[in-house]
Amino acid sequence: MTQEESSSTARPRANREENSALSLEELLYSSSSYHAIAVPVTITMILSALTVIYINTDETIEAGEDALSVYETFHPSSEASTAQNLGISLVNTLIMVCVIGAMTFVIVLLYKYRCMKILLGYMMFSSAMLLGFLGGVIFDVAINKYELDIDQFSFYFFLVNFASVGVAAIFWQKGIPRYVTQGYLISTSVILSWQLSHFNAWTAWALLFMLALYDLCAVLTPCGPLKALVNLMQRDNAPEMPGLLYEAQLPREARRPGSGTNVAPSTTQQIERPSPGSTDQPVGEEEVSREHPETLVTDDSPITGFIPLAIAKLYRLSLTEPVQTSDSFTPLLEDESEPTTNDALAQHYTTEQLVTEVEAVFPRGGGRIDREDRNGEVRYVVKDRHGIVKRILLVDDSGRVLEQRQTSGDDAEEDDNSIKLGLGDFIFYSLLTAKAAQYSFATFAACMLVILAGLGGTLVLLAVYRHALPALPISIALGIVFYLLTRVVIEPWIETIFQMPLYV
Repeated sequence: MTQEESSSTARPRANREENSALSLEELLYSSSSYHAIAVPVTITMILSALTVIYINTDETIEAGEDALSVYETFHPSSEASTAQNLGISLVNTLIMVCVIGAMTFVIVLLYKYRCMKILLGYMMFSSAMLLGFLGGVIFDVAINKYELDIDQFSFYFFLVNFASVGVAAIFWQKGIPRYVTQGYLISTSVILSWQLSHFNAWTAWALLFMLALYDLCAVLTPCGPLKALVNLMQRDNAPEMPGLLYEAQLPREARRPGSGTNVAPSTTQQIERPSPGSTDQPVGEEEVSREHPETLVTDDSPITGFIPLAIAKLYRLSLTEPVQTSDSFTPLLEDESEPTTNDALAQHYTTEQLVTEVEAVFPRGGGRIDREDRNGEVRYVVKDRHGIVKRILLVDDSGRVLEQRQTSGDDAEEDDNSIKLGLGDFIFYSLLTAKAAQYSFATFAACMLVILAGLGGTLVLLAVYRHALPALPISIALGIVFYLLTRVVIEPWIETIFQMPLYV
């Protein structure tokens, strides 16, 4: 075997090893994400089931069904057949989902045109009413059922403080511990799932099914409202939308695949031109310009920023005003050995030109380069389209571009290392387990386990595809299937086994 054949054979082997390492990184990130998000989801489902079972009476269940019946255009009845009740429930829930979709489009429009005062005001009012009014209803049912002694002043004083602190923790968040905000988000999910559990069984299960389909279409289709909202929230300088997402912090060692690594703050290295076949690509045009085309900005105004000419030329960015090259121009490939990128720039421009900040045009839907001034040191942070820091650059007095590396410190702590799950997912997971708990403990346990299994599968897909995915379809589908399987097949089979005498 010749040397050339040996190198060509070794290259695919190296590529396979690299793909294997990447898959392992994705698997480790998925397991860390699952552990971080499965704990609050499990707590929410258990609390919802306990609340529905132990803070309810026959009177409250009947009153709740009557109150929620106003949302049903057609009403199932015990006299109708199973197929008729199923069809009526699907039509009712289809109307509900259409209304939810229309309201979501309104939220997207308010967010797109920066009507944040209207949007946040509505969300804060809704959250206050949910925590104060519906929370008060649950508290009142518990007081009457278990005959708790509490005076009227203390009751209302508690509700006002509970709702006020909840709104501040969810929407203000500054100076409030993270676990307080997370606790109120879980409380919101439990309270709302308790209220929705008063739907009759036909409407509740049909609603879960239709919401799973809606979530699939709203997130993955090009015209989906949730996809549009996610794209808007991923833009630079996009305002925050608290109250919609539950954020769980990941361990420091769990890093998002492809997000880069942190290196020591005092270490710098000179940027070199990428070598052929290199897998660890240095600074180049691809980090800024080669991004996914489906997230292009739709307006016509160019996105610009002021950065040194040396960095702009390294990334091959267009300039709003051209810069003349120096008189000492020499061809880029004059020598046999390929020069470094800094050396190549020095052949074209003077030192004064390289360190001068120019207005560069960033690609639409691509990354950005932000200027930061810390303790008198100016540095330039390269970010991808998701806002993830790819590298930190410095420009010295001679016009050379250096990369700052860091392994620990403030930048590592500031890097966003968390997993986010929509609050609606918490609510409808809890609704499913609460309705299952109303039948038996076996159906509750089966549904809770398969929901967690579906959530794990969704997180694996999230690590592979690396963009927003719907969290309801897999878990809700598994929950409905195993609820029916447990209720119709497993429980009757176990009861039959218990009734038969066994001789050992």
